[in-house]
Amino acid sequence: MIKIKHLNGKFSWMCSLLLLAFCSSSSAQTNPPTIYLTTEYLYPLNIVDKDGAHIYGQSADKLHELFKRSELPYQMNIMSWSRAFKLARRNPNTCVFSTARIKERESWFHWIGPIASGNWAVFGSPEKLGKVTRLEDIKNASIGTEEGNVSVSYLSERGFNIVTSIESSTTFKNVALGRIDYATAGDTHGKKIIAENQLEGKVVFLFNYQSSDYYLACHPKMRAETIALLNAKLREMKADGTYKNIDLKY
Repeated sequence: MIKIKHLNGKFSWMCSLLLLAFCSSSSAQTNPPTIYLTTEYLYPLNIVDKDGAHIYGQSADKLHELFKRSELPYQMNIMSWSRAFKLARRNPNTCVFSTARIKERESWFHWIGPIASGNWAVFGSPEKLGKVTRLEDIKNASIGTEEGNVSVSYLSERGFNIVTSIESSTTFKNVALGRIDYATAGDTHGKKIIAENQLEGKVVFLFNYQSSDYYLACHPKMRAETIALLNAKLREMKADGTYKNIDLKY
């Protein structure tokens, strides 16, 4: 048994300080930091309601469930893709979704997923329908997309003329106005942008040219234990049917 001797209260005071420090250290170890999830509006993966209070969709719903099962505190925010991506690269305990996993980005993040999949498509004016069916047909044309989109590097490396904007809607409006020749976006997302901006009859889906899995991409300084936990819980969701059931909702 350890005996504690009190000397004019000084030893007792020091013990109290040591105990407080120990408790604070233990609390820091047992209470994980809040993880910040950044994303863009990308239908049907990441959607925001009219007042901006709730983010949902195929990817977002899976992440809500994933973090609930993992018992990790998190905050989810929607913004431009360029800003969302930069925040996840710069700030520890920050992740971005839905992120295409390509060679260039591999070392930039820890990867959790895949959490969704989709097709990359080209859109243009109605008179191009049936006449333009592959990328080789638009080699010398101007192709618009959102700044930071994975299609920027994919198409630039292949010699295409890329024009970027902050939002997908701006790109599609520029096609409708004849300022650029084509737009590229996720096929479902692009069709949604056309409908939301009343561009039917001015911009149409032409063809798909690539497909991709999408991930939650987390800052490389995030703890390996956290990444392993999230991936394990995601596998659990796939095994019990939760993953598939969320996809079927949209």
